[in-house]
Amino acid sequence: MVEKYLKLNEHQRTLFWLIVIGVVGFIGLCPFFFFYEDKGYSYPMGWLLGTLAEILSFFTIIKMSEALLPTEEEPNPRPTKIILYVALRFLIYIAVLVIGAICTWTDWFGGFDMFNFWMTFVGLLPIQVLLVIRGLKSKRAVR
Repeated sequence: MVEKYLKLNEHQRTLFWLIVIGVVGFIGLCPFFFFYEDKGYSYPMGWLLGTLAEILSFFTIIKMSEALLPTEEEPNPRPTKIILYVALRFLIYIAVLVIGAICTWTDWFGGFDMFNFWMTFVGLLPIQVLLVIRGLKSKRAVR
């Protein structure tokens, strides 16, 4: 297993850790399904929604960086793609947080309360921490 991990590139390693954090967080919150009487299911499901959105936003970050950095085929950055991926990432964040807020504080979906806003928000955070750690560990970091 370690050999497979060492063969992964930086993006794949970061994605691996995002998935590990998401699964561990979901498993850690699973007791809320059984032991918390009032809407306990919304905590692990909110975490899951935030984690899935964070993985999608990670792919937009990868695509944005590919459009930003020059390659042999296209030496100039492609600003329309960059703007598209940045906008898509923020739309993902906004959509997920709005869904969490509606499920937590309103009855708009006929009482559908599957996702807790705060756990959805916390589920979006590990990507920021992992990207900072990855940037600090990068060999290309300015010394």
